[in-house]
Amino acid sequence: FVLVVASDGLVFFSSSTIQDYLGFQQSDVIHQSVYELIHTEDRVEFQRQLHWAFDPSHPSNSVQRSPDENEFSAIPCYKPEHLPPENSSFMERNFVCRLRCLLDNSSGFLAMNFQGRLKFLHGQNKKGKDGAIIPPQLALFTLATPLQSPSILEIRTKNFIFRTKHKLDFTPIGCDTKGSVVLGYTEAELCVRGTGYQFIHAADMLYCADNHIRMI
Repeated sequence: FVLVVASDGLVFFSSSTIQDYLGFQQSDVIHQSVYELIHTEDRVEFQRQLHWAFDPSHPSNSVQRSPDENEFSAIPCYKPEHLPPENSSFMERNFVCRLRCLLDNSSGFLAMNFQGRLKFLHGQNKKGKDGAIIPPQLALFTLATPLQSPSILEIRTKNFIFRTKHKLDFTPIGCDTKGSVVLGYTEAELCVRGTGYQFIHAADMLYCADNHIRMI
């Protein structure tokens, strides 16, 4: 799912697909603190990732913080000229954090990989204590994907997971209705002739064959 987190840790945007992975509705997380979703041991790391220099504990002279706010809600205010350009490698992010998951019956958390970059979040029109408009600040624009294979997740039936049955030589002998919808073939068309390899992309052929041999 797509996630946009402002520099103060508030979730500015989340795609509706967050529900498929964490069980939370889109409206449950937008404009809420992202730290409420993050495992306590990973909160400091996530805060580091929101800072362009990975060092939120040592603000520079170009940063202002409110002393009344706690460590996770303090808002750094940078002047754009004091920051690297948006296309700089300093702005790229790729890290792992554990998020609360209502669909996980074991630990209650799901390890997610976050891949994206820091970009300026425009149109906020926030004001400082002096009443002046604060310039656009950095926010984390990221795509969150689970580390685990989809086969071990509690994935809803509306996705593209389906089941097929095969002979030992990989010839298809059956397919569920979901597979027919996703692939566009009827069960009869899948099983009428040839081996299952004719339906596999050439780039995936060796990978599929290797796992086929391992399974046998």
